[in-house]
Amino acid sequence: MPVNDFVVLQGDTCLRTVRATEFGRRRFCGECGTPLTIAVDFQPETIDATVASLDDPAPVAPGFHIFYASRIPWAEAGDALPRHAGFRPETRGL
Repeated sequence: MPVNDFVVLQGDTCLRTVRATEFGRRRFCGECGTPLTIAVDFQPETIDATVASLDDPAPVAPGFHIFYASRIPWAEAGDALPRHAGFRPETRGL
């Protein structure tokens, strides 16, 4: 989503940030540990929110799977969406 559309309505004092990779920063709740977002350096205009952190994730339908090659072997996707071994080929900056 566009980074300017992401707004924290409450609990911002609990947010913590960690540089999880050489290209991105993850934000999480410092109280309970819930992962919330990842922002990557090569796409500074966007931020990705974890679907499990949404109050109602049902309306957010996936469009593809990324890093499918490194999934847990028994965790097969139960759909016909595109599967990418790592980032999608069209991901800018890679």
